[in-house]
Amino acid sequence: MTADLDRRVADAVERLGHGLRSLAQRSARAQGLSPLQQQVVLALTRQPPVLREVNALAAEFDVTTPTLSDAVGSLERKELLTRSPGSDGRRRLLTLTGRGEEVARELAAWDEPLLSALANLSPESRATTLDSLLHLIADLHRRGVVSVVRMCTTCRFFRPDAHADQAAPHHCALLRTPLPLAELRTDCPEHEPVTG
Repeated sequence: MTADLDRRVADAVERLGHGLRSLAQRSARAQGLSPLQQQVVLALTRQPPVLREVNALAAEFDVTTPTLSDAVGSLERKELLTRSPGSDGRRRLLTLTGRGEEVARELAAWDEPLLSALANLSPESRATTLDSLLHLIADLHRRGVVSVVRMCTTCRFFRPDAHADQAAPHHCALLRTPLPLAELRTDCPEHEPVTG
């Protein structure tokens, strides 16, 4: 019975993944981009400067550095981004051009159908879903399936199930506060990975 439920959950996650890939391909194609190029453009709108370089983005997207370099080269030829010397002089900081920022704004709503579908769930269901997904991703990270994560469930400050409150069961030792399920982070700037 449990194995059957696990298989159905895995199948549902796989279908969700297919749907998201389809949405990404559709919006990227509308801008004349590949899905990876779209990811790069969108990442450059939200990543701190230290993560706006080829090696960091390759790790983030779990692709090889040459694959990401090809995507960046194509975006440069399309005049959507530029490379400038980084702080150490060797690495190149990636920056969107004015046209690149315009394309990023047009791409920003690529996942609107998913957000609309989520809005149909109760806030409690969304919070529980977030908690469950973050725990799954953390386990996959520990198994080496997901390479880069900066979320609560993989942080050394995260204390799972530290409180009796079902709406805020976890605890952040850095902030010294309970963590409501609805406020768990998927990309925390203060994230410190668990070591050992």
